[in-house]
Amino acid sequence: MGEALDPDKIDALWGKFATDVDRMMERVNDSTDFAVSPGSSLAGDDRASDPYQVSHAVQMCIVAGVDHLHAMKSLLFDLNVLHSAAPFTLVRGALEIFASAFWILHPTGRSTRIERVLRWYAKNFHDQHPALQSLSLSDVAQRDAKYARLAQIGSGRGIPENRISAGYQSTEAVQYADMHARTAKPLLSWRMCSGYAHGRPWVYLGMADEDMFEETGDPDVLMTRVTSDPGKLLYPSLHAQWLMRDVVDLVERRATDPLRRSQQAADDRSRALRLFAP
Repeated sequence: MGEALDPDKIDALWGKFATDVDRMMERVNDSTDFAVSPGSSLAGDDRASDPYQVSHAVQMCIVAGVDHLHAMKSLLFDLNVLHSAAPFTLVRGALEIFASAFWILHPTGRSTRIERVLRWYAKNFHDQHPALQSLSLSDVAQRDAKYARLAQIGSGRGIPENRISAGYQSTEAVQYADMHARTAKPLLSWRMCSGYAHGRPWVYLGMADEDMFEETGDPDVLMTRVTSDPGKLLYPSLHAQWLMRDVVDLVERRATDPLRRSQQAADDRSRALRLFAP
């Protein structure tokens, strides 16, 4: 993960992280933010995927991802509490959710974006069914009817029904984001944070700070107290922050009418020329 940073640099990066997350929390709480312009690429995606709009899925991912990061930020900065595992679990959730949004929205072809959002919704129905079935609120017929509705939308674009109903795996989305995101490389961070989330010894013993105590009464057993520090948490947190930015930038580009973008670019050039004119 590279050379260790000095404490001042760590503090500065954490300060920028906290500011970005607070700002994003304000944005997701603003119902007028992330609006989709009628003539934009994302508006076309929404029409093609209705009623399972691409923008709705992506915005839900952004809200959930920001919520995870803000919870971690609140623990670390506002309450000044650093648990050994919980912050990594929250960052893991953010990485996985933002990667799913990026995986849906990044491909250049509309058919691919439609396929992926339908697979995202299929995964939602796949997870929903056993949870509600245990409460007698869902049955196989209801689940299959939802799959059939997704397949009906996909059939118009030649997307096979079995590909949609198979859903997707988080690993696929994270690997895709790792390959294609502009700034973030989330795969290693996600795997490390997953180790913390699942209580895996490899990450607790390999990544965390440890104080060893040998007085257990068994010479083959060591008593271990595992702690963490903000420096180790910084690496995955930064990649989650960068992936959040990559997703938001992508949404804003796809949600803006191309004519409006062209006009904005022309206005920016005009302002620059006036600024540097003799």
